[in-house]
Amino acid sequence: RILEVRPEDAPQHQKKIMEVKAIVDKELGFANRISEDPSSGVIDMTSYIYISKKRVVGLLMVKRIKRAYELLSSNEGNDGNDTTSDHNKNHNHSLSISRSLKPSKALLGIHQIWVHNSHRSRGIASKLVTAARDNFIFGMMVPLELVAFS
Repeated sequence: RILEVRPEDAPQHQKKIMEVKAIVDKELGFANRISEDPSSGVIDMTSYIYISKKRVVGLLMVKRIKRAYELLSSNEGNDGNDTTSDHNKNHNHSLSISRSLKPSKALLGIHQIWVHNSHRSRGIASKLVTAARDNFIFGMMVPLELVAFS
């Protein structure tokens, strides 16, 4: 079962999201900002939680965005005529990543996504993203091309 919690929902729902987010942040290694209000990251976001057997096993936090920038790897634009030896190709593990300078249109920004490690590989993350795409904007399913990580 997936539940949606919007910024304008009841304070007790927001409190539960903050509790889950604190656990998720710790598991994902997010920094704990003591000086920051703990609710500040939740105030402007819509959250989707996946519940299995009365336990939260998945969390997706999204927000409305207007544009996104495509990520580019250091070898993007390579036409395949690379003269680098196979030996160097196999041992070059460091790739730089940069972003495109040209913004793309986007509507749905995925801020954070998490699934409990004992529930992974069951399609829970995909179900959460689909729920967000279906319900985030009333009367519209957000196309995948307009979804971005933010």
